[in-house]
Amino acid sequence: MTPVPATLPIAGPRRTRRELLRRLGGHRFRLGAALGTLLAGTAVTLATPPLLGSIVDAVAEGSGTGRVTTLGIALLVVAATGAALALLGGRMLVALVQDVLAALREDVFTTAIRLPVDLLESSDSSDVVSRVTHDVEAVSEAASDVLPDVTGAAFTIGLSLVGLAVLDPRLALAGLVCLPVHVLATRRFLARTHQVYGDIRRLESARGQSVIEAVHGAETIRAYGTQALHLAELSERGERAIARQRDGVRLRNRFTGWLNAAEFLGLAAVLATGYALFGAGAISLGAATAAALYFHRLFGPVGALLGSLDDIQRATVGLARLVGITDLAGPPDDRATVPRPARAPGPPEITVRNVSFSYDGLRPALSEVTLTVPAGGSVALVGASGSGKSTLARLIAGLGEPTGGRITVGSSAEAPAVRYLVTQEVHRFGGTLADNLRLARPAASDEELREALRAVGADWAQDLEAGPDTVLGPNGVPLDDGSVQHLALARVLLADPPVAVLDEATAESGAGDLLRTALARVIRGRTSVIVAHRLDQARDADRIVVLSGGRVAEEGSHDELLAQGGAYAALWRAYSRGGPAGCP
Repeated sequence: MTPVPATLPIAGPRRTRRELLRRLGGHRFRLGAALGTLLAGTAVTLATPPLLGSIVDAVAEGSGTGRVTTLGIALLVVAATGAALALLGGRMLVALVQDVLAALREDVFTTAIRLPVDLLESSDSSDVVSRVTHDVEAVSEAASDVLPDVTGAAFTIGLSLVGLAVLDPRLALAGLVCLPVHVLATRRFLARTHQVYGDIRRLESARGQSVIEAVHGAETIRAYGTQALHLAELSERGERAIARQRDGVRLRNRFTGWLNAAEFLGLAAVLATGYALFGAGAISLGAATAAALYFHRLFGPVGALLGSLDDIQRATVGLARLVGITDLAGPPDDRATVPRPARAPGPPEITVRNVSFSYDGLRPALSEVTLTVPAGGSVALVGASGSGKSTLARLIAGLGEPTGGRITVGSSAEAPAVRYLVTQEVHRFGGTLADNLRLARPAASDEELREALRAVGADWAQDLEAGPDTVLGPNGVPLDDGSVQHLALARVLLADPPVAVLDEATAESGAGDLLRTALARVIRGRTSVIVAHRLDQARDADRIVVLSGGRVAEEGSHDELLAQGGAYAALWRAYSRGGPAGCP
């Protein structure tokens, strides 16, 4: 029975607005300057319709070319000044929003990489990926391309209506005929698209999860010949996502049709009102022309403002998903004020009391496990595959909470001890050798990096011409699995945690004295838990715990367990005869 994946939280509309205002509030001066510049640019262009109306009046009255030329030059100055201010204000606003978005992106990434592993493993991995990629892109595109246009459009609409009212309030009232159509269309669009875009994000995440699972399990899929089943699942999820995307397209097309109808009604009302007022002698021909131009110039801004709701909706959905991630780190004030725990004065004792754990809530991976790792001591976990060694190691490392029982690291009066986990599935990150090592200690000097590599037996690193500045990976020096594990062990020394949990962390590092020396150097001076891949690793530990079926089967030193003649003794005899290279 497969457990239902956990769902990462999504912030509500009110919480999303509060977070956005909080982040913008930290840049009040820059925000005010940008908006003020945009407003000034829009206000300058407000003079364009009256100037055009004056030109019409000058021509109708037979004024000389000098007046028309003067008005034409004034029109060019207004257009140039308005365009310059709009460009400057737009750039200022984009720069501000990109800075705010960069901080949000960093907070999302920082929170995501610090999320509990059990939460990530119980949720779709593509959910996190889609949030830090597609959702960030949606917000970034809206911030860069849409926000300046929307802000300028809002100012243009407001000031144009003011201009109409100055010419004659009746002209402004005529233009408002389109308002009910705009309001109705916008409310219907927003009410429906928020759900549609949220569904699209979730369906795309599910489709991505199918791809990730198929790629990770490609060998198993081929072995069991289930390619057709996985392709059918991917096809079904893809069709559901595409169908929902079609719903979004239909909503956008209907919305655009309503906008066009509203523009037609408004312009017709303004023209009819202007004609009637001009016929009654209430306004001049130039004023009637200016009124029509004022309303006509609203077509672009209104279309941009309402048409951009599509992009704004996608960005809003993405922002809510991003804020949902950052909220997992706690309230902003807590993030800023809670000090980083200080390291305890010495390595702590680890106490495991009646610990049980289940991944799916049905089958126990651990049952009533009890053991103690003395302060500064080492314990090796030994057992067959599936006995619970790695599960216990991850719980001790703090990557998950026991289903039952308790794990205590140090006394309750001490600051929480830093626990460092290294597994055989270690990673080489992009960049240089120094970049990979300074993940553990950013301020480490080049000599400290070299010393850590020497201590774990990474002789290959001493021969690199560029030293710590050597680029690793496909575009640089390739590393085998053993060399990558050297990096992981060196990072332990650089981080210098009081507790080290090594889950077969030297499975590919080599054999013999070099392996034993590297491991001994890593665990020296700290409390250590070792999932032993090779039994000589277990032999060097202070205590050995043999697990079987999620329970402690045997416990003692190497010599004590050999004397008991139990499961460990049998494993050691097989290992000593040159049988399996490690634990079964």
